[in-house]
Amino acid sequence: MGHLLAQHSCIPTRRRCLLLEVISKEHYMKPFGERDTFFPTILKIKIIFSLTFFCLNLNLSDCPPLGLESLKVSDDQLESSSYLSVGLGPHRGRLNIQSGLEDDDEYDGAWCAGVEDQEQWLQLNALRPTLFTGVILQGRNSIWSLNWVRTYEVQFSNDSSVWQPCMNGSEEAVFVGNEDLETPVLALFPEPSVAQYIRINPQTWFSNGTICLRAEVLGCPVPDPDNPHFSETESGSSDDLDFRHHNYNEMRKLMKSVNDECPNITRIYTIGKSYTGLKLYVMEISDNPGKHELGEPEFRYVAGMHGNEVLGRELLLNLMQYICREYNRGNQRVIQLVKDTRIHLLPSMNPDGYEAAYEKGSELSGWALGRYSFEGIDMNHNFPDLNNIMWDAQEMAMDKRRVSNHYIPMPEYYTSTEALVAPETRAVISWMQDIPFVLSANLHGGELVVTYPFDCTRDWIPRQDTPTADNDFFRWLATVYASANLVMANPERRICHSEDFQQHNNIINGADWHTVPGSECHVMIMKVSCQSYAHPFKILKNVSVSSNKIFSITTFNITKK
Repeated sequence: MGHLLAQHSCIPTRRRCLLLEVISKEHYMKPFGERDTFFPTILKIKIIFSLTFFCLNLNLSDCPPLGLESLKVSDDQLESSSYLSVGLGPHRGRLNIQSGLEDDDEYDGAWCAGVEDQEQWLQLNALRPTLFTGVILQGRNSIWSLNWVRTYEVQFSNDSSVWQPCMNGSEEAVFVGNEDLETPVLALFPEPSVAQYIRINPQTWFSNGTICLRAEVLGCPVPDPDNPHFSETESGSSDDLDFRHHNYNEMRKLMKSVNDECPNITRIYTIGKSYTGLKLYVMEISDNPGKHELGEPEFRYVAGMHGNEVLGRELLLNLMQYICREYNRGNQRVIQLVKDTRIHLLPSMNPDGYEAAYEKGSELSGWALGRYSFEGIDMNHNFPDLNNIMWDAQEMAMDKRRVSNHYIPMPEYYTSTEALVAPETRAVISWMQDIPFVLSANLHGGELVVTYPFDCTRDWIPRQDTPTADNDFFRWLATVYASANLVMANPERRICHSEDFQQHNNIINGADWHTVPGSECHVMIMKVSCQSYAHPFKILKNVSVSSNKIFSITTFNITKK
């Protein structure tokens, strides 16, 4: 066995410049054994330190994920030597994919080999010459089973028949994998390799488990001289907006720049602080900032309740930029919106969680890092459970119509200083008490669906349709967004994890999905991405570009009705 390569706990900073010398199609279609090159590549690669012909000056980690987690890689591109069951097939070997409640169903939490030996593999067809730079590995998502791969090898091919191993000097490289179910582990290859196919070949695994893994592959598409389409750069946005991740300080700077650009219609204020002292900043957009006007609806968007669900944060930052710039350009729809509505945007309810996930990075933060508050509180379950108080009162009342359903005082146990309530949650509650919001929406990640109240079932049933008195209105609002979001509404899209929401037109009563006691009352939940922490490349090139325009238009529709 070759040298064991340790996992990377941080991203290497060494820079390389690669000279990719394009050679004839007849040459790179030959099997590896017939080529006059040592490297297992379709293109000759020479490591140099000067710009000569086609030079890529990049970190080894600059190549983005190819898209197993984001679903850019289709199920047809994934194959395996064997699989334990249909629900554990190669299509489930995607980083951070979540299983259903039960093991061994159609939507399980990894690829698992059907045979326990060192000849098993998970294979990706990148569909084109690709500079492979690394792999991220994760164990099986399950609450019942313990399965992960401890060490593995990697092979490359151009035709899926002849394979060459990833080398570490003169020996085959062996990479360190996982020691638990959920922590993603990055391995960067000693030298990047160009090929069309890549295989992950487990060598050892948890002794009490079997061969199971979830993965992401890092790589950069290589320009193909015979196919100009593949050489084109992915299109960005024509909007002059800041499509990228923003940490706490960058978020503050962006909000300040919007306020400087549109001082007459914007105001920045804070509603409190996080556990570590980071301020919870809100951007107000109105023709009279700081003033509640009689008859003018107050509307709020909240993002980042789960700190690692980052797309909502970026959408709100982009939205405030968009409204400001379109207002200055004389866009009459935006001007009317600002005149008729007082808008409040809280882009980061859980800044402590975000900073933890941001420091680790997108693929390496996993599913849960940064999700909870600094104290480990899930703020989506941290509000007072007023639903059951109301339902209990209705059960005991002689005339159920006389039971109040529009104002229910918070119970004493919740207002106590001993109550386990996050300071961020208390800040949002005080905010709601100070401003009479008529409509609110909360942006989450990790799925593509819009949920509407109630989020909690009666009698603690695991899931059941539990509508409010305003059910028709909430369903209409949910449909407005779900049908306008092109990614969500795409009938050919793959399900994110284990639920097929397209059968419900991408909307669902929150309690009919899963009961969540302690969520905010009468709030729309917009889950805007299959991923929790999307890669910066994904933010820039795909989701933010399309979703921001749709999201802006949806905001107009919701607030004007």
